[in-house]
Amino acid sequence: ATALIARPDAVELAQMLHIPYDQNRLFTEAHPKLAPVETVTTGVFLTGACQSPKDIPDTVATASAASVKACGLLSHEKLPIDPQIAKVNVEICSGCLACEEVCPFGAIEKEEIVDRVTQQKRWVAKVAPSLCNGCGACNTACRPGAIDLDGFTEEQIFSQIESLAADKGDER
Repeated sequence: ATALIARPDAVELAQMLHIPYDQNRLFTEAHPKLAPVETVTTGVFLTGACQSPKDIPDTVATASAASVKACGLLSHEKLPIDPQIAKVNVEICSGCLACEEVCPFGAIEKEEIVDRVTQQKRWVAKVAPSLCNGCGACNTACRPGAIDLDGFTEEQIFSQIESLAADKGDER
């Protein structure tokens, strides 16, 4: 196979678009079989040699697939967003912003609010729903437990565990 060297600015572009790349600075897809031209960032598609060395038929095939995916997005008046997005409970949030550091999509920023109890201004985390992909990294990084994913709150998870444990008890 012909040697292929990624552009010198490939890593910078990948970081700007929040897409993963490999040790050769080539961009990686969301899933090799199920989403071969899609990235983890909605609306960013891969085609051609930015992924791996490709011949002309492969390049044309990935370009066709990427254009169909892009047309699918552009055909909607409003774009759907993932329903499993992070939500911040500002009453609990300490403003440490550990969640912001670990978010691979840049979906968390700080927001200044007025505390209801003390009437003082303080910083809390705020999630941009259009950027959040519901990966849960912020949830695990949140020391005070102020971040939940819709559909995956602690209460819901523990209810599922208790239900499974109760079902196991009936089998004995």
